[in-house]
Amino acid sequence: MDGIWTTDELIDSLRKTPVLLSGLLADVDEERAHARPAEGEWSAVETIGHLIDAEERAIARIALVIQEDDPELAGYDADALVREHRYQSQSLQSVVDRLLALRAERLVALSALTPEQWQRTGTFMGRGATPLTAITVHMCWHDTNHLAQIAEALAD
Repeated sequence: MDGIWTTDELIDSLRKTPVLLSGLLADVDEERAHARPAEGEWSAVETIGHLIDAEERAIARIALVIQEDDPELAGYDADALVREHRYQSQSLQSVVDRLLALRAERLVALSALTPEQWQRTGTFMGRGATPLTAITVHMCWHDTNHLAQIAEALAD
């Protein structure tokens, strides 16, 4: 056990995001999924697109931390990627399918880690040497934060 969550609990938390997302999206049509709650805010589809971008980086970061000693885990411009990937012009189902495929890939990668690998570090978002366990806790928070954002975007 590392901190207050075990690695199995972290993986389980990440595994539940698709279940929660499915509940949020039940009976949501394309128009509602693409509606922006306010100027400059992401639609539900764009928020899911951001989760795709984050998932891709999380998978790459896991590999980098395992392959290198304390690598720099660079940040990225989330808004720019959402625009670049044009999620707003994609269907809800296509972005959900992509997120689910990437999440399954990350769960496989995390499930294969040894206890020693979970403790390997990367320099994460300027926070110094940070173990994969702490990075994964951050990503669990990231999921929750954006699930709430999706719920708010879909609220009537």
